[in-house]
Amino acid sequence: MKGVLRKLVGVVVAAVGTAGPAGALPTQSEDFRQGNALYEQGDYEGAAAAYSAVLQAGFESAALYFNLGNAHYRLGRLGPAVLNYERAARIEPGNDDVRANLALVNGRLTDRIEPLARFWLLAALDWWLALWPQGAAEYAAAGCYLLFGAALSLSLWRRPRGARKALRGTAWATGVATVALAGTLAAKEAGWGQPEEAVVMAEEARAVSAPSDDGLTLFTIHEGTKVRIDRRSADWAEIVLADGRVGWLNATALEAI
Repeated sequence: MKGVLRKLVGVVVAAVGTAGPAGALPTQSEDFRQGNALYEQGDYEGAAAAYSAVLQAGFESAALYFNLGNAHYRLGRLGPAVLNYERAARIEPGNDDVRANLALVNGRLTDRIEPLARFWLLAALDWWLALWPQGAAEYAAAGCYLLFGAALSLSLWRRPRGARKALRGTAWATGVATVALAGTLAAKEAGWGQPEEAVVMAEEARAVSAPSDDGLTLFTIHEGTKVRIDRRSADWAEIVLADGRVGWLNATALEAI
């Protein structure tokens, strides 16, 4: 399996689109194409710079973050690689290539953290929210709403009994779907299921008992580890690891996903 994943990292740039991020100007699309060309030539530093130039211009896409993650991975920068793969996964959570490369780089991290089991209902909610990217949920909700209105209107007209029954069933189903998708959008807007998360960018960071350099060392974490941020205090962030450990970390050691 590891051999397959390593091969994937090498060929994935050719698999993603070369037109650049949606809405990008010609200059940014050219930077994106140049980044792909430099990557294929083995100039990973140049490729990373080209992809970063597109991001700095205010454009983003899963393909852009994905390719930038690949370039950082090739340069041995595991923290930036994880960060950009995670950002790509936020945009396209169902992308198999992103998940495969993220699994590969996570396998090379120093920290081995066994996540705590989550209550099944919360896990199901997280799965549902991750299943629907913002744009897809908006289009689906709008489509269901239009179908609901059309089916309900037609069911009120004089039609054969069988047709009215089918239309009312359609109206009921699309009405339920509209409510579910509207609730999904509201949950996303409120940030439910999307806690503030960050990646450790420092080679090694000390988690302490209080937001101060004088705090007692609780544990040490390393570059590339993903953490949840529960709260902040000045230049410090209280982090939670997947295994439940909690500690304060200097915010300069982190970069938010």
